[in-house]
Amino acid sequence: MPAYATNMRLKFPILALILEIITIILYAVFAVYDDGIGHDSHHNATESNPMELYPMFQDVHVMIFIGFGFLMTFLKRYGFSSVGVNLLLAAFGLQWGLLMQGIWHMDHGKIKVNIFKMINADFSTATVLISFGAVLGKTSPVQLLIMTILEITIFSINELRHDSNKKEIFFF
Repeated sequence: MPAYATNMRLKFPILALILEIITIILYAVFAVYDDGIGHDSHHNATESNPMELYPMFQDVHVMIFIGFGFLMTFLKRYGFSSVGVNLLLAAFGLQWGLLMQGIWHMDHGKIKVNIFKMINADFSTATVLISFGAVLGKTSPVQLLIMTILEITIFSINELRHDSNKKEIFFF
């Protein structure tokens, strides 16, 4: 085995544990559930009633966890590992996606978690899982976790730029 190879027995669990600890600390400090009071006028009327968006949330969530996970099983060599890594990336990506979009849209120093933001975090995670399908078998889970952090952060910045200028979509 080459000296530069990723040592999965040591690097992956340590990185995953550190990232999850950082995520838990950030949620403890910044995240609160949205109470629905004080929504701005630019929000949808459906956002005031979360039960109207819940079926959409379920559909997108099933697509992320089941659809993408079993989409990768067609590869004979990576079928079993692709489902496990998909679940890992989806779980971490959803948490990181909520944090990233919340950081750009803080309300009095807090990230308000609501169903609309959870659906948007699902979509940001879908971008990572699409990229995961392209690099499956060529990257390690350590590299995939780093890719998840970077891609969701860039997705959130790009979305912020889109929100600030509704006339055109551009990237940086």
